[in-house]
Amino acid sequence: MTTDTQVQVTVRQYRPEDHATVTKIFIESLIAVDENLEYRYLWEERLRGDLTTDLADIEASHVAPGGNFWVAVATTKGISRVVGMTGLIRVSEAVGEVQRVYVDQTCHRMGVGRKLMAQLESWSRQNGIKSVFLTTNATDDRPKAFYAALGYTKVDEILYLWENPKYFEMVKFVKQL
Repeated sequence: MTTDTQVQVTVRQYRPEDHATVTKIFIESLIAVDENLEYRYLWEERLRGDLTTDLADIEASHVAPGGNFWVAVATTKGISRVVGMTGLIRVSEAVGEVQRVYVDQTCHRMGVGRKLMAQLESWSRQNGIKSVFLTTNATDDRPKAFYAALGYTKVDEILYLWENPKYFEMVKFVKQL
């Protein structure tokens, strides 16, 4: 999708008919995170696990337990398509975990992620969530800068996506709403 055409991006509640596109965006985004082929098997295992657990039934995993899930829809010349997603898991009455923030790679730098996060935060406030947190890739400055620009604070806690082998450093960000 090019930026020279008029593109309107809106965010709405996830619907079951979005599942195939959400899955495609997730797979393409996750595979692009790490180019180290030595550990590709870990990512493939992670994909299989995620696709058969929470992403297999988004309504049951995110919405039913008190969280939510949204998609970003880009409309150009009357044609709409899902181009991004994010989910929120309610961890406690006042705390939520931001998950699955992914944007179609052809739509980066178009404000899609900002709109998704604004919707997530607005909904969280309206539903009594006072604080949200997330984890992201510690070695990629782009997502860290993105979350910092949205008012998230990096927590001095180093996490690893895998412990055995200890691989893929993650950082945690929090935001008081």
